[in-house]
This record gives sequence, structure tokens and C-alpha cells, in this order.
Amino acid sequence: MDTKKNALVSMGILFAAILLIILSIVGKFYMDQKQFHNEMVKVVKSEEAKKEIELGLKNLDPKALTPEGIIKSYEIDYGSIEHNPMGAIMFDVIINEDDEFVANFDLNKYSNQLEVGGIVLSEKLSDLIHGRTGN
Repeated sequence: MDTKKNALVSMGILFAAILLIILSIVGKFYMDQKQFHNEMVKVVKSEEAKKEIELGLKNLDPKALTPEGIIKSYEIDYGSIEHNPMGAIMFDVIINEDDEFVANFDLNKYSNQLEVGGIVLSEKLSDLIHGRTGN
């Protein structure tokens, strides 16, 4: 009877140790991911990123961010920030305070300099910029 009890206690200790190791690994992975995401947010909030975003918007609309422009204002959706498997940071920019006018940016770092790698427009924003009207 005593050996059964010792075996159960030993298995319980082993199970607890394995569980503790698994929880530690999962916790470390979560913290690393959170830290990585916080670094991406920091990059997107940087002055260098702001310049690149505004340059990208002005490529879409030469009068962007002026009273004569189609693009009057923009706001970064920080909740949309993701890591692209190719190494870029992807995020949405809401145009003119309208959730249907969205430009999805991707920022890359080349030779230690931040650059817009591409911009994908929502259908409604594309129509607005290209002067098309929806029916």
C-alpha cells in the first residue's frame, strides 16, 4: 500500500513539474510576442513612419492633407498592426475619419531606413481617389 502511495505522489510531482515547464514556455512565448508587437507599434508611431505614411498618401493624392485634397486627414488604426511573414509591418490607415476609406500600408526597413513597401486601398477609397462613383 505504501509503494502505491509513493508512486502516486511521484507521478503527481512529475505531472506538476511537466505542467510548470509547459506553462513557463507558453508564458515566455506570449511575452516575446507581446514585446515584438510593442516594438512594431513603436515603429509605426515614429516620426519616420509618419513621414513615410504622408509621402504614400501624397503619392495617391498630390494635394493630400490640404484643403484642396481628396485625402483631408488620416488616422492609424493601431489595433490593426501585424507582422508580415516577409518582414514588413502591416497596418490600416483610416482616411477622412471614414471606416470605409481604408489604406492598408506595409512598412519595411531597407538599409536601416523605413520605407512604404506597398499600399492597398479599400474599394471605396480607390473609387474616391480615382473619381469613380458607386451605384
